[in-house]
Amino acid sequence: MNPFKNKHDFTPSIITTSNIPKWLIYFLILVAIIISVIFYLFPFQNEFITTDKIAKVYFADNITDAHIELIRIFNQKYKGKIEVVPIDIPTENFSTNKRKELITRTLRSRNSRIDIFAVDQIWVSRFAKWAEPLRPFFSEKELDALLPQALNTCFYNSSLYAIPFFIDVGVLYYRKDLIEKFKNAEVLKEKLKRGITWDELIKLKNENLNKEFLYVFQGDAYEGLICNFIEVLGNVESIYKNKKFNVYNSNTIKSVQNLVDLIYKYKISPVNVTRFDEGKSFEYALKNNIPFYRGWPTTIKYSNLVSRTNSKYSLLEEVPLPKSPLGKSTSAIGGWNFILSHYSSVKNEAVTFIKFVLSQEIQELNYKSGSYLPILKSFYREKEITNKYPRLLKFKSIIESGLNRPSDYNYTKISDILSFYINKALKKELSVNEALKLAQAKIDNVSDFSLKNE
Repeated sequence: MNPFKNKHDFTPSIITTSNIPKWLIYFLILVAIIISVIFYLFPFQNEFITTDKIAKVYFADNITDAHIELIRIFNQKYKGKIEVVPIDIPTENFSTNKRKELITRTLRSRNSRIDIFAVDQIWVSRFAKWAEPLRPFFSEKELDALLPQALNTCFYNSSLYAIPFFIDVGVLYYRKDLIEKFKNAEVLKEKLKRGITWDELIKLKNENLNKEFLYVFQGDAYEGLICNFIEVLGNVESIYKNKKFNVYNSNTIKSVQNLVDLIYKYKISPVNVTRFDEGKSFEYALKNNIPFYRGWPTTIKYSNLVSRTNSKYSLLEEVPLPKSPLGKSTSAIGGWNFILSHYSSVKNEAVTFIKFVLSQEIQELNYKSGSYLPILKSFYREKEITNKYPRLLKFKSIIESGLNRPSDYNYTKISDILSFYINKALKKELSVNEALKLAQAKIDNVSDFSLKNE
């Protein structure tokens, strides 16, 4: 007797469609159709279907030469294990708003085609819903090594949703060759290093022997205008306090009027500034030999203008912005952060790349090749580094006195409204009072709508 043979043993029979119930056939066909539709609508291929043992990390940003170099070094270091694949969103083709919309559409589809994406620091609250919380991946020591002014922009509702890539600050650029023609040039240079007042800048118009205009800033209806406005205002509390926006008050009216007066009363800035972003203002200032212009240290290098203006670029010097009515120079804190997509199937590998970018070696590379201001404290504190890069010391105090814009879920909407109406005032299509009053009414509607839909 076979000890393994029992009543459950059976001899398999041939199964044919003739002995399968029709309802079961229809059911199996329906299941096959549903599975096909699901795989078509939701690209799980990165998660479940892989023919490649190498983990591919898809990274979306405005890919510059600095990006290409750091990605090359990373891919070489992790060859056979991790490969970063860049997805270029060039600034020449995509404005910041278009870039934001493009990434938003991609993430709404809940796919894993983008693992890491770079965001303007003010977008973090908007993208938090699609972001992987990063606190579990980073130790206190790793986070403490970062500049607080940069790291502070990475939180939303006390959760860490981003990691800074680089920091930026508003500065006043002046042309060294043009300043030499001003009276008491050496004394002026020393004043500029300490920070001059707006009144002192305006008075220099009489000494501007080159052109009619003295100063260029960003006045188009976009986020750059808000940065200029906040810097003239000198604080953020005047527009945002206790999680509420109040843009219609005596301080804001005075500050916007000061920007308007630069164009029409003192005539040190051309009307053209009302349509200038960073790139256009930079190009106009250099082409027309404007002695002073407001800009970001990183914008110059990652604009496509360097090759056309290289000879004049070397003549630029950065100093603190003119002092606000509060008696101090204040700069808007800028920069871009990394966000890890919640839908990424290679989260650990993506974090490996982010930590690689935070290393001193790569932060130094980014600074040398892309002029990206480092986000490690060591670059502004350690003598060995500051002796090597003395230019960074001038940014230390500017960063420390910098202003972070509000970390509010509705900030981007509020900013769009406020920049639209301030731009109207700069064009003299509305009075300053009318512009800010209308802006406040629109902002109140946004806030009310958000509260009703929370």
